[in-house]
Amino acid sequence: MLGRFYGIGVGPGDPALLTRRAVALLETTPVIFTPRGKGGGEGVALTIIRDVLPETTVVAPLHLPMTQDDRLLRDAWEQAARQIYDVLSAGKDAAFITIGDCLLFSTYGYLLKSLRAIDPAIIVESVPGVTSFSASASRLNLPLAEGEEPLLVVPALRDPEELRPLLRQFPNLVLMKVASRFDEIFRVLQEEGRAESAAFVTRCGTPEEQIVTDLASLVGQKLDYLSLLIVKEKGVPV
Repeated sequence: MLGRFYGIGVGPGDPALLTRRAVALLETTPVIFTPRGKGGGEGVALTIIRDVLPETTVVAPLHLPMTQDDRLLRDAWEQAARQIYDVLSAGKDAAFITIGDCLLFSTYGYLLKSLRAIDPAIIVESVPGVTSFSASASRLNLPLAEGEEPLLVVPALRDPEELRPLLRQFPNLVLMKVASRFDEIFRVLQEEGRAESAAFVTRCGTPEEQIVTDLASLVGQKLDYLSLLIVKEKGVPV
């Protein structure tokens, strides 16, 4: 009999933001799969849940490279799915943890497809988590959208110039993974008159958390990968 598979969103960084369902599963699921951290170390998701796990829990790191090479990504997802399936086929329950929400810009979705390609009969439960941008908005006491206002959430931009029409169309935007293109994004925001109505948040909910509204002060700096921008037409708290 196959074990059950859980995808668990563990939130942005603060263990206090773990849901009760997430904690219940983390305390009882015997095998927890986690993305391998940089240099083979402990990843962010595992750091968030470490104090919740019983000593008997088996933690299994998965090699999930950060690359734009589609072939390498597919191979990694398929290999990881096979590792997970080996545990499930032995009758053990297993979970995959991911920062934020498990079904928003997450590797979990690709793993799920690969697992179902191996065996469509797998029983799956996806457990939502607090997103980094909702937690960041809470830290700012800033509504992401009100009334009938639209909100656009944009993943990493390969070309920041693509941002221009979006800034002109949407009053509220969340720009994810801005670190690698920040200087270019800032230039576009400045030229579109939106730089003064944006807030930069990095590592929300962790001891390394930083909130900056003076975006010009960040130009030329090396920024953390786990960074985002909230852009509000109505402005942000200073």
